Amino acid sequence: MHNQNVIWNTFRYGDEAAFKTIFDQFYDQLYNYGHKFTTDTFIIEEALQDLFVKLWKNKDNLGETGSVKNYLYKAFRRVLLRKLDYAPRLQLFAASDENVPFMIEPGHDNSLIQSEGLAEIRQKLVQALEKLSPRQREIIHLKYYEELEYEEIAGIMQLSVSSTYKLLYRAVDSLKAHFSPLEWIAVISLLALKK
Repeated sequence: MHNQNVIWNTFRYGDEAAFKTIFDQFYDQLYNYGHKFTTDTFIIEEALQDLFVKLWKNKDNLGETGSVKNYLYKAFRRVLLRKLDYAPRLQLFAASDENVPFMIEPGHDNSLIQSEGLAEIRQKLVQALEKLSPRQREIIHLKYYEELEYEEIAGIMQLSVSSTYKLLYRAVDSLKAHFSPLEWIAVISLLALKK
């Protein structure tokens, strides 16, 4: 974390190598996050290009940040949603923009999923995730796949921290309703697997 802030500050003062480090470190993560909103790779790549061009152009005006990852996710989300033409709805429904799509798929680990029982649970999880709202799927992704803290998620999703807790609780509660207690243990491990 401290190292990222040093690189961020070095970039802010015009260091191209630091900018490239930030780009290399976060491009794939942001690209994967963008795929949760749309499968249109052109729009995702264009949004990423716009984000990084804007960062470089405005580097002199950027401030310090507590979390480079949080800053980039929040900025990328804003750019991407604007490209997807959801910005007006995002402003109108900042706390519940249920119309913004968000797709999620449980992590893959071939050694675990080869077990037939776990494969069935994984399929059940896919179906249960589809029944969640887009915001619920997004918060599940940010918490379990990106392993972000509640404060970071709140910043990205433009929610208060208490609303973040509530949204995640409702999402998890909705998921749990589809599984027995034993199956739920397997679900938690599937959610925690990296893609």
